[in-house]
Amino acid sequence: MTTQATAPGSWVPTPGERARAGALLDEFVDVQQQISRLQARAAAVLAGLAEVAAVQARRSGSESEYEFASRSMAAEVGAAVRVPDGTIRARMAEAVTLVTRFPATFAALEEGRIGQEHARVVVAAGERIEDDDSRAEYETVVLTRAERMTAGRLRSLAKTVADKIEPLPLVERHAEAMTQRGVWVTPLEEGMGELRVVLPAVLAFGVHDRLTQMARTLKRTADDGDDRTVDHLRADLLADLLLTGTATAGEGLDAIRATVQVTIPVDTVTGLGDESAFLAGYGPVDPDTARRLAGNTATWVRLFTDRDTGCLRTADTYTPTAAQRRFLAARDEHCRFPGCRQPATRCDIDHTIPHAEHGPTDVGNLAHLCESHHRLKHHTPWQMSQGPGGVIHWTSPLGRRYAHQPTPAVRFQALDDIPMPDLAIGEPAPF
Repeated sequence: MTTQATAPGSWVPTPGERARAGALLDEFVDVQQQISRLQARAAAVLAGLAEVAAVQARRSGSESEYEFASRSMAAEVGAAVRVPDGTIRARMAEAVTLVTRFPATFAALEEGRIGQEHARVVVAAGERIEDDDSRAEYETVVLTRAERMTAGRLRSLAKTVADKIEPLPLVERHAEAMTQRGVWVTPLEEGMGELRVVLPAVLAFGVHDRLTQMARTLKRTADDGDDRTVDHLRADLLADLLLTGTATAGEGLDAIRATVQVTIPVDTVTGLGDESAFLAGYGPVDPDTARRLAGNTATWVRLFTDRDTGCLRTADTYTPTAAQRRFLAARDEHCRFPGCRQPATRCDIDHTIPHAEHGPTDVGNLAHLCESHHRLKHHTPWQMSQGPGGVIHWTSPLGRRYAHQPTPAVRFQALDDIPMPDLAIGEPAPF
């Protein structure tokens, strides 16, 4: 028997490489199938938890619009796995739909014949089919192809099959899609952020086309030293138009009038140093940006915190003082429920021990909670207590405890090296 030698310098695999790669490929396929089976198992668990919450809601006799039982269960799961409870609510709803309305798709995922992304495509396209028999027919047709196609190719096919089984006029489809429009912002690395906008296609393409025309005009008339690309100019123009109403293609920083909390070292403000500033809820921002924002602000607030307690003066009234609000905004930065990132500027300041139960208006008894988790505290069995240093302890309806540490005041220091204040509720302020 003769073997063909691999020529020197060739990428053609040797027999040994072929055998190893083949074995690894088989193992990878097996791992992917195991992942699919585990994802199906997770969906079944989440659907089961959702059913427990539904039983609780029915037993209460008051299935509130706010869905407290469901929200509480999602918070329980989210705290246990360190995932925002809003994300868990979405996953629970997705799991219920998959398990109860698309049993054939769930079975295919459970057997590892399709992946989770394929299952999501099947559900998304067929969810509007109300009749059970028609939906089962849709599953049968689509799943035979899902096992041989990528999720991207399957998406257009699934939509076509769903429309043939249960046609939906374009006007109705567009009206349904319009409910998904919105604007979102996502923090990126190195001082950047992503602004995402979902609009009707005509408007979205119109906005892009107008920005493109303006960018090309500026590109033709720009100075030789301006090396911005058309993409750069589109982004700069968009920022200018939204912030100032004029298209100067500048950076738009001078127009910012938002309510933001930026902690800036004094040497950075004066130009004597270049230490990074810190944007609450995001992270470090470059010194030049910080100085421009500081120079453009109408109000300066200096925050002095005691090294031992980090505490401001206690007030006897229900409403926190302005100084306490500043301190709490700096300490909390966002909602104090585990995993929640709602900025403090959009939260309520809540008395941990209610004021009506003689809870003091003290920073050791105050914390920011978003509307959702504020309601969760007051209308479900979740319990909240506050310990020294602003540490929040949550006890879930299942009796599990979760500690939520405040954002450290020292930004670039190991957490173990940061002395935590020893402040009891009601302890007087040092000044």
